[in-house]
Amino acid sequence: MLKGLMAGAALALAALPAGAAAQEGEKFDCAVSAVAADTKASIGAAMAGAGDDAGREELFGSLAAITKGCATQHAMDDAQQRDYFEYSLARIAREWLAGDIARLKLSTETVDKALDFGPSGANPDLSGDMNEDQIMTIVQAYIDSGVDIETVDTEAWEKVGAYAAATSIYWNKRKQLPF
Repeated sequence: MLKGLMAGAALALAALPAGAAAQEGEKFDCAVSAVAADTKASIGAAMAGAGDDAGREELFGSLAAITKGCATQHAMDDAQQRDYFEYSLARIAREWLAGDIARLKLSTETVDKALDFGPSGANPDLSGDMNEDQIMTIVQAYIDSGVDIETVDTEAWEKVGAYAAATSIYWNKRKQLPF
């Protein structure tokens, strides 16, 4: 499960009436808003490979309980609940990784553009391992943006890869949710 999940900006809702936009945001934000900041940091670090299996399972179990409550509140069926859990997990990881990558003086926007992530993007499925072409696309995008890739350490590349995977899951699961 961790390999599949390793690898948030809200959609612009200007076209929707204000009441609908607020309700849609509430559904997407419900679980993420209910998770404490230190737990979010632990989830983000776990998705980047920190900790052990038991610790990750405990974190994911806590998140599952929160997402189940939100899913019940918003009348989601079982399939939607699974998508919502994966969306929430990916969103938390993505947001944490984005902050951590920024501290390493790298831009996640480079990854987003290189792999065409976003509300109307191609959003390639990176829930499994990234292929060589995808990795090289990211590396080349950083080179093109002026990053001396020889100075980027392995830990930073691992976080960039985890960010790409989390972003892929985030957008693909978000599109599957009915709200």
